[in-house]
Amino acid sequence: MMIAATLRRLELGNRHPNDGSEGNGGANDSGRPRVGRPGRGGPAAPPRVGMDELIELRRSPRRRDAEQLALVLAAVGIDSRLVVHGNGAGLWVATSVAMLAEQQLAAYEDENRPAPPAPPARRRGAAATALFAILLLFFFGAQRRASFGIDWAAAGAVQAGLVQTGEWWRTITALTLHVDHAHLVGNLAAGLVFGALAAELLGAGLAWLAILLAGGLGNLLNAELQAPSHAAIGASTALFGALGIVSGCLRQRRIVPWRGGIRRWAPLSAGILLLVYLGFGGERTDVGAHVAGFAVGGAIGLALGRSGHQLPHGPVAQWGYGAAALGLLALAWLLALLHAG
Repeated sequence: MMIAATLRRLELGNRHPNDGSEGNGGANDSGRPRVGRPGRGGPAAPPRVGMDELIELRRSPRRRDAEQLALVLAAVGIDSRLVVHGNGAGLWVATSVAMLAEQQLAAYEDENRPAPPAPPARRRGAAATALFAILLLFFFGAQRRASFGIDWAAAGAVQAGLVQTGEWWRTITALTLHVDHAHLVGNLAAGLVFGALAAELLGAGLAWLAILLAGGLGNLLNAELQAPSHAAIGASTALFGALGIVSGCLRQRRIVPWRGGIRRWAPLSAGILLLVYLGFGGERTDVGAHVAGFAVGGAIGLALGRSGHQLPHGPVAQWGYGAAALGLLALAWLLALLHAG
């Protein structure tokens, strides 16, 4: 009803203040901008609202587009006038507010510009997700069978005291270890969902590199806050990091300078609700690790949402990001096994 009323106000015609004919400028008694049509004698002088001259900011081939821009200005309290040209219309505003109106329209148009087609690398996250599942299954099997005579849990678990004394690699290796089948299956399912969402936004390679960093840094942060005896394993820190990455990235990309309110925070708020729902239950749940992973992931997501477009996203770059993630994981396990021996 509010939009319809605004359009009705915009569509009320009036007379040109100079010659009395229906022209392309002027305003009604309230001073609110109206729609007019050019006079038959050709283009008229720039219209006026009272003593304030108007300037044309936009000319759209479709009147509906011009009306939408007028509503954008009306939403922030800027009066405007539509001047019809055939099937299209021009959008005029007072010169005194032209700069502010231009800023609001530019922000709106930038936010609503159609996104370019996603590079193929962004749509091919299935291979990376499958590799994630294979790695978790491999380490779970090796851990259960003590393959190669190694106590994988002792070598790779996050032990806060050891992390605090410099064994940083445990923050990465612990992400590949799990307590039992239920723990593994739950993290596999979450990884398929959150990993796929992050890959769609960032590309598979960059997404999984960011997820691994969020998990490792989240474990590091949690270890610094825990007692030295605290120990933990599981990929859930990284997966809640993935949820934070998706939430932060979407939140940053949905910022609209001309629109305030809670809508700006909807993606991040939804992520926090999922964190509370999924990350706070169970007897052995490491709530601190989940919260730390989500917080670090959210910060990474906000940063990538704001500046990630400056990074290369092509297939070669995505392979590079993926190789960096695998290299970091391999380095962490190499150090873990060397110290375990």
